[in-house]
Amino acid sequence: MDNVDACLDEAVDVLKGCVGVKDIRFLKPEEKARLLSVEEADEDKIAYGMCKTSNKGLREALRRDFTAVLLIDSSTYEYPHHPYMVMIYDDIVVGEQVKDPAKQEELRKDRKNFFLWDEFVIYTPLLPREKGAKERLRMVYKPMEVVQLDPVQCIDEAVFGTPSTEGDTLLKEMMNWGETHPDIGTCVIGFNKTV
Repeated sequence: MDNVDACLDEAVDVLKGCVGVKDIRFLKPEEKARLLSVEEADEDKIAYGMCKTSNKGLREALRRDFTAVLLIDSSTYEYPHHPYMVMIYDDIVVGEQVKDPAKQEELRKDRKNFFLWDEFVIYTPLLPREKGAKERLRMVYKPMEVVQLDPVQCIDEAVFGTPSTEGDTLLKEMMNWGETHPDIGTCVIGFNKTV
């Protein structure tokens, strides 16, 4: 067994050991391209009735040398499988996910802030007003670190991404998962090998 196989085996063992992981497999280059194509089509749609999206987390995972898809039970999976999101206009953050309850409470005191949902605040004074500006507004799904893989010394730049609904469906097809249980989902983890 060469170093690549041993490294991948170690990463797979760690990921399979995570609570809620049902299955795992690596994507082939043509499967990565197909998933990216599905995500690009999804990013062209308006989300939340406000703007288009940019799935940077998934894109970063697909750029890595190795990209694994995990079939997970989202009711027990121990990693936050919902992406961290920000809303940007050009390079200005006009909305963001706020998980800290104290910060949420402070932000709710300012009537200029609007909570799109419990943890997501829109800073309304920063929203663009000029005609056509909505085209440059994006909901960005940010990449997240994969702390579970920190002990695996042979890999680097591990990143976690969450697919769109369409991407999730495609990944389940690739994994031959025919069941449609609402708690079963997918996520993508990409990484490079260091040695």
